[in-house]
Amino acid sequence: MSTDTNAGDRHFAADGNIYEADGTVVGTYQLDEHGHLASTSTDEDGNGYIDTVVADTDHNGTFETGVVDTNADGYGETVLVDTDDDGDFDSAAVDTDADGTFETTATDPDGF
Repeated sequence: MSTDTNAGDRHFAADGNIYEADGTVVGTYQLDEHGHLASTSTDEDGNGYIDTVVADTDHNGTFETGVVDTNADGYGETVLVDTDDDGDFDSAAVDTDADGTFETTATDPDGF
C-alpha cells in the first residue's frame, strides 16, 4: 500500500500495521504482488494474541479462510473456509470446549 487508508475507525498504514483511531496497533495486513489485500490479522481485545485472521489464499479478491479466537486463549476456535472458490464460506469447524479438537463441523455447498 503506497498511502495510508482509513476503514471506519481503523487506519491501514503504509507500514503494514492496522491502527485504532487513538494510534494503538491492533493488527497487521499483507498485500499480494499486485498490491491487493492478501490477509489481515488483528488483536481485538488487546491481550497480545491474534484474535482474527482472514486471508485471500488464491489472490482472486475474496477471502477463502477465516480463523477466530473466540475465548482469548491464543488458539482459533472457529474456522471458516471457502472450499469451492465461489466467494462464500461453505465449510466451518468450531472447537466448543477449547480443547484443541473441533467438535462441530458444517458444510453447505451453497454457502453460509
